[in-house]
Amino acid sequence: MKILFVYPKFRKYLETNPNILKAIGAPVYAEYKAMPSLGIPILTALTPDEHELHFADGNLEDIPYDEDFDLVAINSFTPQAKYAYEVADKFRARGIPVILGGIFPSNYPEDCSKHADAVFVGEAELGWHEVLADAQRGQLKPIYNAGCNFDVEKYVIPDRRLFKHKKGYDWRPLLLQNFRGCQFNCAYCAISATNGKKMRMRPIDNIMQEIEENMDLDGIYIGDDQFLLPDPEIEKHSLEFFSRLKELNYQKSILLSASPLLNKNPKLLQLIRDCGVNTLYFVFGWDPVAIRALSYNDPHDAEESIKAVQDAGFNIFASIGVGQDADTPEIFPRTIDFLERNQINHAEFWIQTPFPGTPAWRKYKKTGRILTEDFDMYNGAHVVYQPKKMSVQELEDGFIYLWQEFFTRFNLPPEEVLQFYSMSSDFKSKVGIQDQNDEQKEDQGKQELAI
Repeated sequence: MKILFVYPKFRKYLETNPNILKAIGAPVYAEYKAMPSLGIPILTALTPDEHELHFADGNLEDIPYDEDFDLVAINSFTPQAKYAYEVADKFRARGIPVILGGIFPSNYPEDCSKHADAVFVGEAELGWHEVLADAQRGQLKPIYNAGCNFDVEKYVIPDRRLFKHKKGYDWRPLLLQNFRGCQFNCAYCAISATNGKKMRMRPIDNIMQEIEENMDLDGIYIGDDQFLLPDPEIEKHSLEFFSRLKELNYQKSILLSASPLLNKNPKLLQLIRDCGVNTLYFVFGWDPVAIRALSYNDPHDAEESIKAVQDAGFNIFASIGVGQDADTPEIFPRTIDFLERNQINHAEFWIQTPFPGTPAWRKYKKTGRILTEDFDMYNGAHVVYQPKKMSVQELEDGFIYLWQEFFTRFNLPPEEVLQFYSMSSDFKSKVGIQDQNDEQKEDQGKQELAI
């Protein structure tokens, strides 16, 4: 079969709410382009060589609507939903079968089924071969309920051949998955609904093989938030992973996420630091320690975690969500004071968003608090539900206040802004800044000219 994989366009966080950029007062870049998530390269790896594979990224290029395909497979997360529907509708109008899959279709199949011949629910490894066989016979099922109990001991390394060398991406990291599922069923997180409440840990040898096969990419982005959770099995996995990474002497950048619900083991923190991780992407908003610290003004445990991370030599980039049911308008100045008191000089802010499949979505749907199902707005930059202890306007105004007050109080020089935020090339040129990626592109251009 001739199969087209589509990664739909989505409107970026800063792009959808220009009030944020006005509040920042700095030339942060709103329309970055990053390589796709893992859904499509996993499907590519699972697809036998007998099939002819094509790929289109709606964020970079036009979708080939006029071309004939035997199957169009669209991978989608929530902010991509509207565009995914548009792509699906156009192909179906020509009689070309379409299947929708990914985190959004897995959690909202009843809506997706209006726009697709088939909807795939669950983990690709458990049903993609069945989809291919049915498509070849022209007998796609309306729903494939694959489930979420895939044995990660059999994890197939994602195949990025369709997009790895495509031009136009601003950010080209190796997006790396170590875990499937999570036992912490946080209110605003869809991982448990999509991948189950049992945490499954991928074999270290398999992970290291993937890293070694992708040394040409621009560093590693570890997509899992679980690495530093206080759990004995997770700690064992993390120690082994970073020990192997240290042995590999990996020299490129590594982005690692954590939260105030932190394993403070100094041996583990030092090992991660020794691997070259300089900054932790520290997420405040889902875990109980972060919620106590900001929503309930009980910061002791969170500040202990921050001190442990800073004492280990890490910078902290704080990602802070507001809009919990416990939040009142006092949350906004309290958050800025918290950052200043703990010497956290780099941060971003987002509004809690009840994505389909999350406990918050189910709760708000049942109680009539969902204000819109325009999924373009489900990206953390908009209020899409009725807050409990403040008005919609108060939450919107407080969110903008956070950005404005933070960038006013922490007046960062352009060089430091560039380290943690994407800035337009025009501005970088104007202030005489050339970052490492720019230098690499310039060197590559010189080599191409020489050839």
